[in-house]
Amino acid sequence: MSYLGVGVSPGKYAAGSKNDSKAIDRKVRLAELILRTAVCGLALVAALLVATDTQVKEIFTVRKKAKFTDMKSLVMLVVVNGVAAAYSLVQTFRCVVGMVRGSVLFNKPLAWLIFSADQ
Repeated sequence: MSYLGVGVSPGKYAAGSKNDSKAIDRKVRLAELILRTAVCGLALVAALLVATDTQVKEIFTVRKKAKFTDMKSLVMLVVVNGVAAAYSLVQTFRCVVGMVRGSVLFNKPLAWLIFSADQ
């Protein structure tokens, strides 16, 4: 008997059943895959946009062409975006392998390492 409906599931299966947890696990894995793919793509696009951009400024009769290599902060931005894209690509590969094998990450130190690197 429940008090005010606490513990009663309105669905077909009781909350916490095996079928419910598999569906939730599948959705979480798919969401992680989509987010990691988006992060990889956006970081790569940002790095490419900054790296390929140039500006030309004409002062009187002198033309100066500016590239991202003229500023150390932009060079660092390109490098960091490249590293973020590479990390996201590796994690996307890990997600795909985990989905295909159906394995769950049970290694606690590896889980903490991934969590720390994601931060």
